[in-house]
Amino acid sequence: MSLWEILFLILLVLTLAVAGFAFYRWWKFKKMLSYTKHLIGKRVEDLVNLPNQKRVSIPLNIPKKGEVVIYFLGPNCKLCSKQKEEIKKLPKNLKIYEFDIRTKKGRLFAAIFRVSVLPTVVVLKNRTIVGYFTAFATSDKIVKVLKQN
Repeated sequence: MSLWEILFLILLVLTLAVAGFAFYRWWKFKKMLSYTKHLIGKRVEDLVNLPNQKRVSIPLNIPKKGEVVIYFLGPNCKLCSKQKEEIKKLPKNLKIYEFDIRTKKGRLFAAIFRVSVLPTVVVLKNRTIVGYFTAFATSDKIVKVLKQN
């Protein structure tokens, strides 16, 4: 084998290794976000239920009736400002809660709603999750989810 053939084989192996690693990371990320499908249809009380903990109370000031949008933002989030503008476009009759994950209350609610990607928008109707959007959601998508249910 000549030197050029060896270099070509090394380059080919490195390219396949990088492509394989990129595919693996993408697959892990998609698997991590697959829980969002399972959260739709669950009640907020089911998420707060801590069976092994006694005397643990988490204050939820979410109304029992009506439509609520919960928006999570954080530091170094490039899409959070765009998401904030989309949230402002929503109808005024919606109750909107905004949580910064740097605060204690924000971290608590992020843990309850299993937030792992910012920005995240959780849409509730009568304290039941009807929509869960990660990364970015347009105001049209949010309104569409509310009208479907």
